[in-house]
Amino acid sequence: MIWQFEKTSLDHILATFYPDTQIDLLDFACGTGRIMNYFAERTRQAVGVDVSPSMLEVARNNVGKGRIIEADLTREDILGDRKFNLITAFRFFPNAQPELRIQVMRVLRNHLADNGYIVFNNHKNTGSIRNRLARLCGRKKYRGMSTAEISDLLKESNLNVVKVYPLAIFPASEKRPLLPIFILRSLETILGWIRPLRNMGGNLIFVCSRKMN
Repeated sequence: MIWQFEKTSLDHILATFYPDTQIDLLDFACGTGRIMNYFAERTRQAVGVDVSPSMLEVARNNVGKGRIIEADLTREDILGDRKFNLITAFRFFPNAQPELRIQVMRVLRNHLADNGYIVFNNHKNTGSIRNRLARLCGRKKYRGMSTAEISDLLKESNLNVVKVYPLAIFPASEKRPLLPIFILRSLETILGWIRPLRNMGGNLIFVCSRKMN
């Protein structure tokens, strides 16, 4: 369900920020290659990096186009001086320790072309409606990231937020969708128009650019 919503946002990102533009993609923490594979037809070159051998084994079977690399870029940046105009990092930052988040974002920014964008998501937004309801019900809150932590991370990395795509504002889940997905899709669009609710999505996709000094 969430992947369907994410694909809609990714399509909008391509149409808005990369019209008629060839894409050089770096997919950090690429996992099984889901993002790489979705962008495959639009990329001139694509590189996926992850530290998990088992994930990368699946990625090599899933990704028809692109290079898959097993590496920890925070320890050894084997990419050298290569630049990419699209860098993605999905389902990584909320699961990482604060120090690691900063280290990774600095590496990613170093590889970002001047006219490029870093696109990442916070799929564990601690300020989401769903998490707020869980706290009210006395349930244990999950580990994730707040919007304040995102702001601090981007400030530390000298990046600007260009656009935010709020997803999963309505407190549904994969196991309990509550409504048919076609209704949820329309409802999410309507809720996304309400400014106070935009930071309350359970999954926020950020499009960021270099902060020019």
